[in-house]
Amino acid sequence: MYVGLLHLHNVTRWLVVLAALVAIGIAIHGLVTRRPWTRPARLSGVAYVIIMDVQLLIGLVLYAVSPVVRAGLADVGAGMGDTVIRYFLVEHLLLMVLAVAAAHVGAVTVRRAATDRAKYSRAATWFSVSFLLVLIGIPWWRPLFPGL
Repeated sequence: MYVGLLHLHNVTRWLVVLAALVAIGIAIHGLVTRRPWTRPARLSGVAYVIIMDVQLLIGLVLYAVSPVVRAGLADVGAGMGDTVIRYFLVEHLLLMVLAVAAAHVGAVTVRRAATDRAKYSRAATWFSVSFLLVLIGIPWWRPLFPGL
């Protein structure tokens, strides 16, 4: 179960990256070209938030069954002294929860914006903040495509 969840979490990571790039790209393009807010712009933000939510749910289940997290929770003091265990026990979880929160804040502020320009601006800002947190939180030292 653990290995399957880990692979699913990895594949979903790339969907998150793709969805973020699309949502941010559409938002920046709309902001620069001063276009009216479009259905694709709205749907790209919605897709990004949904994929982030799915990734978070997979990650939380993975957190519950992870041998690395279990080892860290068995001896928190020793776990905090080990960079890999600390990373998965605290840092990765915190960064990704903040990334999901930023994506949701972006979606809500976009919906509440009065003008099309404000919608694009808020989408570009909040989705970029969220994506930056994702990029910081990805364990880049691990295989990018494990199992291949």
